[in-house]
Order: sequence, then C-alpha cells, then structure tokens
Amino acid sequence: MDLLTYKAAETGPDAPKDPSWGHRAWVWLLTLTPTAVTIMIGLSIGLGMVAAQVSQLWVLILMCIPWGLTVIALVGVLARWMTPGPGRHRATA
Repeated sequence: MDLLTYKAAETGPDAPKDPSWGHRAWVWLLTLTPTAVTIMIGLSIGLGMVAAQVSQLWVLILMCIPWGLTVIALVGVLARWMTPGPGRHRATA
C-alpha cells in the first residue's frame, strides 16, 4: 500500500474513530519522510559509536529504544518505496 492510500485508510470513513496513542504513534513512525529516517540513521550510528565505548548495561538498554525506532521507520520507508503508487517518479504510459 502506498503512502497516499495508507493515509486515506487512516483518515477516510472506514478509519478508526478514536485511535489510541499507540496506533497514532505507529502510523506516524511508518509515515516519516526519508529525510527524517536518514537523520535517525545518523543518530543511531552515533549512538552505536558511543555504545562501543560504554560498558554500563542501562545505557545500552536506553540506546536500544532509538535503534528499534530507526529500524521500524526504515522498514516503513522501504515498504513505501517498493509499493507502486502515484507520484513516485514513474514514467506514465
């Protein structure tokens, strides 16, 4: 499902009337722009460099949160790139 269809499904007449904050956060995370995901990847790499020098377990657990969010957002961007849809710089017939 492309981004436009996904947003239409979330805001259309069949959309949930009062989605939970978890559902809204999930939708927001999966619809981030590629630029935002690139910044998240850069921050995750920086955290990885710090994690290589830290031996405290609680710091590593704290760093796992942005790493996991980055992986989910990256999967969302890749899924949008792989699905066909309008406005994706494709040649028209």
